[in-house]
Amino acid sequence: MSHGVSLPDVESVAEHTFSTSALSMILADLEERRGVRLDIEKVLRMTVLHDLAESFTFDISQAYLQHMGKRGRSIKREVEKNAWEHLAKGMTDRKLAGKYKSLQSEYDLSNTKESKIVHAADSLDILLQIVDYRRRGYPAALLSDLWNERRKMVAQAGVPSARGLLKIIVQENRRVA
Repeated sequence: MSHGVSLPDVESVAEHTFSTSALSMILADLEERRGVRLDIEKVLRMTVLHDLAESFTFDISQAYLQHMGKRGRSIKREVEKNAWEHLAKGMTDRKLAGKYKSLQSEYDLSNTKESKIVHAADSLDILLQIVDYRRRGYPAALLSDLWNERRKMVAQAGVPSARGLLKIIVQENRRVA
């Protein structure tokens, strides 16, 4: 994520993956407490892998995708798919490579409880990062499009526990203002 944020302040893929993993674990535990049956190991594996391709490609920002127009999203999917194929080719264990590609595909489709939790956690981490940027003095206007997009994504993710965490993050963002 850049959005006009100074490069030394931008969260690394590793930092993002760790934070998203912790948020995914929390959301999965909260959803289980609500009686939702899910595979927490799959949630955590999917979270660790969800942005692995970005370690090869870089994080393609929403601003860049908008600049690319209608083809932006398909270009991003193609670049990340090629990165995944590159990763899989480097693995000697084809069965394991297939398992990882399957998890990435499930994440991309976002049609399972597990993948929805990871998507919600991903957006929650970005929202937390925005709050951190605001604490560092970055203006709200610089990040408002991303804030609104990710807030909407969490609200529509179909993960009730994520909406609860979203309320807390929104309150914290107001405090920073």
